[in-house]
Amino acid sequence: MSENFIFSRFGRKYENQTGIGQLMEDLGNLRPGMSMLGGGSPALIPEVEEAWREILSKFTSSNFWDSLLGKYETPSGKEETLEALASLLSSETGTKIHKDQIAITNGSQSAFYLLLNFFSGHFEDGSFRKIFLPVLPEYIGYLDQPIYSNSFAYSLGQVKTTGEDTFRYELDPSSLENWDDEKNPLGCVALSRPTNPTGRVASSEELEKILSFSRKRNIPLFLDNAYGYPFPGIVYSEQGLFHKEGMIQGFSLSKIGLPGVRTGFVLGDPEIISALNKANAVLNLASGNLGQFIALEFINSGEWLRLSRDIVRPFYRKKRDLAISCIRKEWKNKIRYSLHESEGAFFLWAKFSGLNRKISELYPILKENGVIIVPGKYFYPTPVSQEPFAEECVRISFAREDQEIQEGIHKIGKVLSSFAE
Repeated sequence: MSENFIFSRFGRKYENQTGIGQLMEDLGNLRPGMSMLGGGSPALIPEVEEAWREILSKFTSSNFWDSLLGKYETPSGKEETLEALASLLSSETGTKIHKDQIAITNGSQSAFYLLLNFFSGHFEDGSFRKIFLPVLPEYIGYLDQPIYSNSFAYSLGQVKTTGEDTFRYELDPSSLENWDDEKNPLGCVALSRPTNPTGRVASSEELEKILSFSRKRNIPLFLDNAYGYPFPGIVYSEQGLFHKEGMIQGFSLSKIGLPGVRTGFVLGDPEIISALNKANAVLNLASGNLGQFIALEFINSGEWLRLSRDIVRPFYRKKRDLAISCIRKEWKNKIRYSLHESEGAFFLWAKFSGLNRKISELYPILKENGVIIVPGKYFYPTPVSQEPFAEECVRISFAREDQEIQEGIHKIGKVLSSFAE
């Protein structure tokens, strides 16, 4: 780029590497023999891949290909797919959902970019309102999305010890009860469930408290279900899909095994969905067709339930158990660690003590030694990301082959033990 060109403030946001950018770059540049325990890609599950092949094999007629590849859908999405999603969500939530309450987007990531900026920043009344994250740490992909800096307010999760080497972040009720609206006016609340990075699944009781908090301020609660219900359903407890008035829900096809089609959808009030569709038209004209056609067959055939319940969830539960067992074998008595209770998704969140280097400083050393993780600081907004406790944690993916998981955990233990005090 010519040195005479000057970026706007918006452009300057992307001059430096972001946490999500580093993650995706590492994901696409693996050396042979690397243990990729830092990515967000789902595992390649044979039964799931076979289901996609079966669905794609039905897309063979010339008329079908004309519709699939040769025309735009509307910015809101394919009508039949919207109707199928509305029917599914009506059944799962026990409430009547209409198609005008759903928008199809190019992945839930792009949907949240729009939604978070709809409800944060400068408002017509002159206020500057923030996005509230009620239990940190939270998803890496939110933190660089707001157009304006200093757009996050937050509460740290209370650390509850649950076992010899396990803990859980709990919602701090006092942070809701004592919130200072004059000091930190809010435009929305955002939460992932299961939470990326910790695998935490907010309970119904916690969600009720957060929803009550948002309703008192007449702001929406965003719930991100990328790893949750109705699909892929990677939840290891009996918690179900939670939906009530005042919520905006995000969903994705990525973690059920279709990250490449970049298809997500949003459930919300018709007015919000209408604004989202108009913004989608400006940014994308329309969402991609392939994922919408696959989703229609996926839902109507009932494969969404079979794959989620019978294939995907048991697969990741087994991977989780392998990873935890391997960690206890490889790290015990070598490094001081604690694992967040793994309640969903396909990550482990490990917290270390007694290291004489920051995790972000150890990241390139780990990478050089053949293993990639995600440093914990990327899951905290500034200035919390600069706090010592943010540098004590890592996110580890277990959506990999068994041998790669075992080798990666061994490499992490070997490297970190050399920096243990």
